[in-house]
Amino acid sequence: ILIEQLEVHAYHGWHAHEEQFGQPFTVDLELEADIAREAASDDLQHALDYAAIVRVTRTLFVERRYKLVEAAAAALAKDLLAQFPRVRAVEVRVRKLKPPIPE
Repeated sequence: ILIEQLEVHAYHGWHAHEEQFGQPFTVDLELEADIAREAASDDLQHALDYAAIVRVTRTLFVERRYKLVEAAAAALAKDLLAQFPRVRAVEVRVRKLKPPIPE
């Protein structure tokens, strides 16, 4: 299951202005789960709740602050696995859209 380009404004970064003002990020999630039940039933009640996954992702990624996006991504992956037991694996990709470098 792919959830791509979730746009969030968060406060991760090494520099003081990143902590103070924050910046835009996008988060991509690739979730591995057994979808046999919902595929067979075609019933929304059996499916993973994508809205809940997005809500939790937004909350976790924005409410905590990390110096490194690597730390933020790893913590997000760990927490998603803990909160959604049907998810067997998750890959998190974070894009810092306006990094504080001239290039």
